[in-house]
Amino acid sequence: MLKTILFVSLLLSSFFSIAETVIVENPAALKATISKAKPGTILLLKDGTWNNAAIQLQGKGTAKAPIIIMPQTPGGVTFSGQSYIQIGGEYLIIKGFHFKNGYSPKREVISFRISNDVLANNCRVSNIVIENYSQPERFKADTWITLYGKNNRIDHSTFVNKLNSGPLIIAELDDERSQQNNHRIDSNYFKGRQRFGSNGGETIRIGVSRYSLTASRTQIVHNYFERCNGEVEIVSIKSGENNVSYNTFYECEGSLVLRHGSGNIVEGNFFIGNNKPFTGGVRVINPRQRVFNNIFYQLQGSNFRAPLALVNGVPNSLINRYYQVKDAVIEKNTFINSAEILFGAGKDAERTLGPENVSFKNNLILTQKNEVYTDANNDKGIAFADNGLDDAFKGTIPAGFKKVKVKSIQIKGFNLPYDPQYGADIKKLPLIKKEATGAIWYKPTVEAPARPAKSFKVKAAQSATIANLINDALSGDTIILSDAGLYKMNTELTVNKPLIIMAAKNLKSRPVFVNASYKSLPAFISIENGGDLLVKGLAFKGTYESFSAADAGIRSTDKPMNRPYLLTIDDCEFYDYNESTNSGFKASKSTLADSLVVINSIFHHMSGNGIDLSSEKDDKGMYNAEYTVIRNCTFTNLLGSAINIYRGGNDESTLGPFVNIDHCTFNEVENREQGTVVRLIGAQQATITNSNFSYSGQGGRSVQFQEYRWDNILVDHCNFYESGKIESFYNKATGSHIYHIKPKYTDPEKLNFQWIDNASSANDKLSIGVTK
Repeated sequence: MLKTILFVSLLLSSFFSIAETVIVENPAALKATISKAKPGTILLLKDGTWNNAAIQLQGKGTAKAPIIIMPQTPGGVTFSGQSYIQIGGEYLIIKGFHFKNGYSPKREVISFRISNDVLANNCRVSNIVIENYSQPERFKADTWITLYGKNNRIDHSTFVNKLNSGPLIIAELDDERSQQNNHRIDSNYFKGRQRFGSNGGETIRIGVSRYSLTASRTQIVHNYFERCNGEVEIVSIKSGENNVSYNTFYECEGSLVLRHGSGNIVEGNFFIGNNKPFTGGVRVINPRQRVFNNIFYQLQGSNFRAPLALVNGVPNSLINRYYQVKDAVIEKNTFINSAEILFGAGKDAERTLGPENVSFKNNLILTQKNEVYTDANNDKGIAFADNGLDDAFKGTIPAGFKKVKVKSIQIKGFNLPYDPQYGADIKKLPLIKKEATGAIWYKPTVEAPARPAKSFKVKAAQSATIANLINDALSGDTIILSDAGLYKMNTELTVNKPLIIMAAKNLKSRPVFVNASYKSLPAFISIENGGDLLVKGLAFKGTYESFSAADAGIRSTDKPMNRPYLLTIDDCEFYDYNESTNSGFKASKSTLADSLVVINSIFHHMSGNGIDLSSEKDDKGMYNAEYTVIRNCTFTNLLGSAINIYRGGNDESTLGPFVNIDHCTFNEVENREQGTVVRLIGAQQATITNSNFSYSGQGGRSVQFQEYRWDNILVDHCNFYESGKIESFYNKATGSHIYHIKPKYTDPEKLNFQWIDNASSANDKLSIGVTK
């Protein structure tokens, strides 16, 4: 021990006279030490957890003798809580750190500047990991790393599933000190990004529209993007003269997008779709873009997510809209069993300028489709020359293409076509695998469950114990309500883990939640961050005796939430909600359900909405559920809408909402003036099938859409008796199997709305409306 103390003392005493290695134990010591560090100094942060550490690293190394800041062992320092790093100066290397279990109180987790006056140049962040480090509130925007200055590098790092708004990495170009910057982002592993449900889910963004006429010259090379599904733009280029090359995009629901700026290069990338829906490739906008020597493998995206999409421009475009594609070169790319190539994507009343002077040559296309490409303009803006089609192609061969016999080569587990004249030169492409990227030391931890899932029975007389039981439960546990009586609640149940709450089997009637307190409840059950829920066989009664009411049966929390949740409601009943703001289920603002599934359930005698997914009112393209499935459900005697889904604005970055309504009955629902029974505003993929509307929407609409021209919406195999109209903006929703027959229900007084002697025809040979 004495020898160790003597060694450290000698080390510290000699530090400021010669470049040395110094062990630093806390942020205060680091601040004092970094201010005096000389070129070549190595600062070793003591291994352990550094909580709420505000780190500013300012120094001046040299190219041959940088100042290095790192843990004692790679990955040995974990920054947690509200920790962040700001870098300023010259030739600093920050490497080997782990950010986990927290979030930054600043705009960035790592910033390549300390202030507007102190930027970083020639600095490097390497071999780090950031995971579980998102803002608690999903719409509070931040960035994990922001690049300023020039000649900086982010490499060999791993980034895991950023949950909140904001790109993971940004290169800013807000003044000349950060323009023409020659930054390099290479050899990183971007491990997943879930669907964000709004704009702001990019993985990398280079520049912004305001500075998009400026060259950035950022290199994005040799990275691995795995299932980065945050939004339509995985990599968003909003500046000029960037190089995006030799990356692998694995099953990403989006594209590499040349959104603004000119003279960018996209070369040698490998886009792997594996026939997963919505997987995209490259989207081209603006002049002088080059896309060559790339492989597009089994991509199934369409429109803006097509394997290759050239977007129509806007005449006299503002800088933040769409400049016309001009003088683009698309050559020597290989397309393998992918969706169609699209020229003129986004064509509408605003985007009317087709691509101009585009060279499409020496590409190789293997497709089982009869069409090679779609040209929405047909104005000869694309010059096709010397392109090859697989010899097995069965469609009409367009001008500029010919059949060729290609051989297959096995490379890194893929059987790829090769021809020396056509398509990508796969023999020379690196085809980056994830094992070659990311932090070398990082091994993700998998937490084993503390015990197998258990079931817990609760009698009606034990209602007061349910809240504690849920609090103590582990993921996957089941709470079984064993009585058919009233479960008298005086507090809202909160679910922050995957749970099941269900009725015992073979009960004569459903267990009924009621509020037995003089304090109103926001809901009987609230889903909080981390929670998933299956409820089955339960009833939720909004009013009971003279006690205060519950505003909803189930809701998503109004507390901060950044993780999508799953909710399944099966064989449940919601009734006696007597205020217009009440709902059976209500989604709160800033929450997103990955999927909401409601089956075999009934909503009746309600003054508000049955299912309310309309809390995002800002008209910025946000919405409350990615997938909504409502099947075999009855809605009767509702003053409000049965289903209210809202996505406002004209944002084009998301996929959802997806809505499927099947075998449902709507009886005496929302008959007020201008009312709507099923309101699907902004749903991009929506079907209503095999459903029955009777005496509903009489003052307005049975179904209302507000769609874009490319949205997929359909109402078919449905019956409308003395009910409102089907309304859509483009009048394209109504199918050819619409009926207007008076239904005869089995026993409406007992809420049995099965249709007796159904003369109509569902598309699955069952009765229209509820089937049991």
